[in-house]
Parts: sequence; C-alpha cells; structure tokens
Amino acid sequence: MKKHNYPIISIITCTFNSEKYLKKALESVQKQTYRNIEHIINDSYSTDKTLEIIKKYIEQNKKDYRIKFIQSQPNGVANALNVATKEATGDIIHYLHSDDYYYKEESLEKVASHFMKKPNLVWLTGNFLVEIKGKIIAIPQTHLLRINPEKALSAMNIISHENTFMRREAVQLYGGFNEDKNSVVEYSLWLRLIQDYKPLIVNDEFTVFIIHKGSTSTGSLIKFSKAVLRAFKTQRKEKIFPLIGYYEDNNFYYQYKKIVEKVKEFRSSFDFENF
Repeated sequence: MKKHNYPIISIITCTFNSEKYLKKALESVQKQTYRNIEHIINDSYSTDKTLEIIKKYIEQNKKDYRIKFIQSQPNGVANALNVATKEATGDIIHYLHSDDYYYKEESLEKVASHFMKKPNLVWLTGNFLVEIKGKIIAIPQTHLLRINPEKALSAMNIISHENTFMRREAVQLYGGFNEDKNSVVEYSLWLRLIQDYKPLIVNDEFTVFIIHKGSTSTGSLIKFSKAVLRAFKTQRKEKIFPLIGYYEDNNFYYQYKKIVEKVKEFRSSFDFENF
C-alpha cells in the first residue's frame, strides 16, 4: 500500500529546559518504521541546551518527515499543548512529552494499523508503561478499563496519556487540554470524549513514561497527592460521580441537586450564629 493511503500522525512535543531526557525522546521518533508523520515541537524559551538538541534533530531529519518548530510563552503544560495542537495537520495526534519515548520502533506502525482497520475510530488507549530508575514496568490497567470504561474513568484518571492516540478533530472539538492549574490537564478531555465515543482499549504499550524527580505529577509523593486532588476537582467540575459515573443530564444528578438545594434552604432558615 502506498504511503499516502496511511493516516498522517502528528506528534507533539513540548519542551522547557528539557535537555536531560529530550534526546532520547527525539531519537525514538526518528527510529520509527512508520514514516507518514509530522513532528510539532513547541518550546517555552528554554535556557539550557534544549534548543541546541532540537536544532540538531531538525537538521538530521528534515528531509525524512515534516518538522515544525515554534515557541510560546511558558504558561503551563496545557497551554503549550493547546498552542502546538493548532499547528498540527495530521489525521491522528499523539503527545510525546520531552521525558517520554516510543517503546519500540514499530509503535506508530501498530497505532496506524488500528485506525486503518477501523476508519470510524476516534481514539485508542493502551497500558501504562513506566520507567523507574532504568527499569521498565507495564501496568495493564486496560483490563479494568474494559469492564466498564465510563465507570472506571469516572473513578479516577486511569487512562495513560502517553499511550493514547486521538483524531485531531476530536481533540479540538472536545475542548483540548484544561489550562486551569487546579485540574488535571487531560482528564476533562477524556471525560467529555467518552460520553460520545468509547476508546478502542488495547492490551498493548506504545510509549514509555519516565518517572523522575522532575515529573510534574509523579516526581514525589507530594506531587502525586496534589495530582490526585486535582483529579477530584476535575470530576466535580465535569459533573462526575466517582464509580456511578452519571453526568449532569442524568436523572440521578437532577435528584442530587434537588436534595442539595433543600439542604441549603433548610440551613438558611436558621440563624446558627444566635445559637
């Protein structure tokens, strides 16, 4: 089959002083057997050797696939992702963070195959794959996700961002990434998408997430705890009940709101300060 019959995969990488792990991420892109790709790199004005690494990468690969380099002000990860998404032109989009890397050379080839077999597929997700102190560990949370995707996702953000691929139009249509710093950047997008489209859940891994001290959400116990709290705040904002998984237009939520209003009316009818 000729190359133009394959979907274009837009890879988005956002950087900010990312010299420690960036080279590994970029090398994993250039080693991919699937070549119908474009790579959008958005840097937030790094001051270390990040730009030097990017410049060398572009020079080495500019004849093999499209690479677009942009810069935007450092306004958080979600903002950087949203800015870069606007530059993408591919059919499928994947967010490869500067401290992630593709697990195997065939990672994108396998992803493209899934989308080609299912032309109406909107998004797919695989297992967590993490690297801790040089050791790679697979967390097959897709077994739990398969039982009931909506309820599982309503309980917690168990979808691996690094191992999720989406139609570009879907990312834009469903609001992109949450730039509110009190929310998990991708969780709202998952919760909105799953209302209309169930992801293809595959027992496979495509991308490795490196856990290190600088990780935004997993670099320490404190960071992880804050990430969990942000997930709960996201649930409330999106009108989600953990495990029950009802949305605002469901009768359960309507009845719950009525009870809350009654409680508020009851409390307001008493002047507790005079007791």
